[in-house]
Amino acid sequence: MPSVVTILHLEDSPLDCELACARLRKAGIACDVTRVDTRAAFEAALVGAAADGRRFDLILADFSLPDFDGLEALGIAKARAPETPFLFLSGRMGEETAVSALKMGARDYVLKQRLAHLPAAVERAVVEARTLAERRLAEENLRRLRQAIDDIRDYAIVTLDLEGRITSWNEGSRRLFGHSEEEALGRPLSLLFAPEERCAENIRGLLAGVAEKERCEVEWTHAARDGRRFFGSTVLTVARDPTGAPAAYSVVVRDITDRRASEIALRDSEAKFRAIAESMPQLVWSAPPDGLPDYYNLHWFAYTGTRPEAMTGAAWMEVVHPDDRARTAALWTAAVRSGDFYEVEYRLREAGGRYRWFLGRAVPLREGDGRITRWFGTCTDIDDAVKARAAQADAREDLERQVAERTAELVAANRRLLGEVAERQRAQADLSALYTKTPVPLHSLDAEGRLLSVSDRWLEFMGYESRGQVLGRNITEFMPPDVAREHREHRWPELLRLGAFQDIPYRLVKRSGEIADVLVSARIERDGWGSFLRTMAAVVDVSARLRAEAERERAEEALRHSQKMDALGQLTGGIAHDFNNLLTAISGNLDLLLSRLDTAERADLRDYAGHAKVGATRAAGLTQRLLAFARRQPLRPDATEPCVLVQGMEDLLRRTVGEQVSIATDCPPDAWAAWCDSNQLEIALLNLVVNARDAMPDGGLITITAANAHLTAADVAGDASGAAPGDYVVLTVADTGMGMPPDIIKRAFDPFFTTKPIGQGTGLGLSQVYGFVSQSHGLVRIDSEAGRGTAVRLYLPRCDGEEGAGLPPGAAAAPAADAAVDGVADNTAGTVLLVEDEALVRMVAVQALEDAGLDVVEASDGTEALELLDGGLRADLVVTDVGLPGMNGRQLAEAVHERRPELGVLFMTGYAYDATLGTGILEPGCEVLQKPFETTALVARVTGMLAHTRGGGNAGGGGGGGALRESVPERHCD
Repeated sequence: MPSVVTILHLEDSPLDCELACARLRKAGIACDVTRVDTRAAFEAALVGAAADGRRFDLILADFSLPDFDGLEALGIAKARAPETPFLFLSGRMGEETAVSALKMGARDYVLKQRLAHLPAAVERAVVEARTLAERRLAEENLRRLRQAIDDIRDYAIVTLDLEGRITSWNEGSRRLFGHSEEEALGRPLSLLFAPEERCAENIRGLLAGVAEKERCEVEWTHAARDGRRFFGSTVLTVARDPTGAPAAYSVVVRDITDRRASEIALRDSEAKFRAIAESMPQLVWSAPPDGLPDYYNLHWFAYTGTRPEAMTGAAWMEVVHPDDRARTAALWTAAVRSGDFYEVEYRLREAGGRYRWFLGRAVPLREGDGRITRWFGTCTDIDDAVKARAAQADAREDLERQVAERTAELVAANRRLLGEVAERQRAQADLSALYTKTPVPLHSLDAEGRLLSVSDRWLEFMGYESRGQVLGRNITEFMPPDVAREHREHRWPELLRLGAFQDIPYRLVKRSGEIADVLVSARIERDGWGSFLRTMAAVVDVSARLRAEAERERAEEALRHSQKMDALGQLTGGIAHDFNNLLTAISGNLDLLLSRLDTAERADLRDYAGHAKVGATRAAGLTQRLLAFARRQPLRPDATEPCVLVQGMEDLLRRTVGEQVSIATDCPPDAWAAWCDSNQLEIALLNLVVNARDAMPDGGLITITAANAHLTAADVAGDASGAAPGDYVVLTVADTGMGMPPDIIKRAFDPFFTTKPIGQGTGLGLSQVYGFVSQSHGLVRIDSEAGRGTAVRLYLPRCDGEEGAGLPPGAAAAPAADAAVDGVADNTAGTVLLVEDEALVRMVAVQALEDAGLDVVEASDGTEALELLDGGLRADLVVTDVGLPGMNGRQLAEAVHERRPELGVLFMTGYAYDATLGTGILEPGCEVLQKPFETTALVARVTGMLAHTRGGGNAGGGGGGGALRESVPERHCD
């Protein structure tokens, strides 16, 4: 018996199936039962098992089935699984039907009312099937053995008398040894052997051994008449008279010189066949084609008590019960004549004289041409089965009574079952209606988490056409790996423990691969006994809501960042403006001091003043960086070729980073021109390269690339710089350094923020880059990850060619360079109206202009200046601060030109032009001087404007404005 019996149970009643399984398990038979209840399911199970290379140990079948009966099922089983034993387990099966079933090949039948007999019947059927399979294997081995024997052709057969003299000599002997029959007859056995092995003792010992052992096989060296020697196998057997005394000897000699290996293989095969036959529990026998058995295994002799020498020819019939001999002989004779399968039930006598029923079977072993070479047979003890059949016949009345009782029980159980089925059908109808009408995706799962049902909305939501594509699959197959793991390890056990959960976040993978965020609510349904039936779950898609919330969070974060940068810009711009006024006063007073300390005796004071001047200059550079961040620095935008600019800076950049850092550039020739201040772009690139170098203390690679890009509204949405969609030139500086974590990236552009040690950086490098790009109507982005380097990308507006004097929207034109006039004309004397609210700046400017020989009239605000002009002051030039209290400098200039259109105006400012003067395109006769300024620059600009005005350079009489107009590049860029 196998450790686990696999059973295909054809039964339409689950209850009867469970009762049968329980009876088998109670009897100690472990079983794996597959129940089917229709013809299609039965055939599918047999076909599926065959396709998987396996078979069931037993087919257990009811006789009355929904769409066919047990005999039809038996026919299907014999056609598709002929080697699988078929056993009927039926509640209603008459004797005639049972006999017909047994004739068709059923092993046995058991009535459901007598389940106690089922374990024995199952065990017997399984053992018989296994025995038959083993017997067929033995028959196949015997067939191969016989085939091998038939292939041995070269042999000599010799008979000897008791003295060892040759009494017969066949043709094979003559061909093998070369002696004729006349020459050999009467000669001793030693004639067959080589001279060195013809010792009389050897011959006598050989014959004595044969007489004692019945058969002796030796391999000796033989000699032919012509002297040829060969190695042969010699088999000697003894023939006995009726008294058992030796009567003669036979000798078979085969030349195995060339076929020794084949003979060894043949002996091994014979040994295996005998080992198989002797190890089988059945009585095993075999016979040549004539049907007279010539071999029996040891179990035969042990059971019957006979001896091998007695079992020759038809002697086996002596152990068959006299009443069964005629039928048995007729069936065996018919099988031998037709070559068909032989099967018979008969009684065999055991050694003690009692008879037991056996199932005798035999199959023919055939050659390739169909010729029978041998019969292989077995006898299997079925005495218990026959007695069981007799007992069943004797207990028919009791069986009918039990059937009636069982029928009544089944009727009652059937009524209860019909009620449960109706209730379930109503529940299923309600569930089906809910599945069809509900707009929410629904599904149910079994205890293993496999899909039992899904609603139409679930299929539509997940992207599947039919339920066959999803039912039976585990719900985790529709989840990302991390969610599936969380479901298996935590959420599913929690649901089984609590019985329900509400709005648990999940993610599901649709058929298209899209991942949807959902909320799942589930509860467990149980039957009246509390057993698990299913889990019912509802799915709510929240993907759109989560995306909207994420988008809102991103927009709010961008707004907060934009507001923070604007606030910082206003703060730093205001600080820089006020600091520029202070630096103007400091630097101007230092210029005046240096101009007066021109004697050698005061050289030490000049050094002190010079040092102070250097500090003021550095402070001025710091304010320029603050103004750059605040987007209030003066810019001179023009068409800038990025590739030309990068190539021109390569030597400077390589010297700056040192030998440990390599620089690579990738600037395609088709890169667009950018609309920006090229000088400020150079400073920005230098700042980025220095930052990249500092991020690679052990050396590395810096890559500078240029590319074209088109940004859509979605690309620039939420950016704090306020850049517009359109074409941009992208300059990227990437390094292989330590990188930046997200919290550092968020603060990278804040002024004075730095991760460098104290004294190694001001924290204004990236701030200046941010301000320059933003003021140029571009944007900056940082891609970085700690340990994997940083890439900073500058998006600058594209310049698409010359087109009049237009400027990009919001761009500020730069004034003419603050170059000093090479020489001052003799007629530059005149009166200057100086308007400045900062007393220190006003004092420095007045002193510088008076030292230059000009008359200066002071005013602290615009109102006071207009009062002086209205009072009759004949000024030749107005020099005014832009950021005046009340009326600003631009408004003052407009009021001055209303009174005196020819009067020139020089603006002084600490802001960028677009922040103070609107578009930056000034009226004729107006110029701008950026704070802080050198006193020499102020004097040069004033004297230059006075000289220009008196020279008639301005048709309108205002002077100086043409230079500013000419300094504006006539470009139009996107």
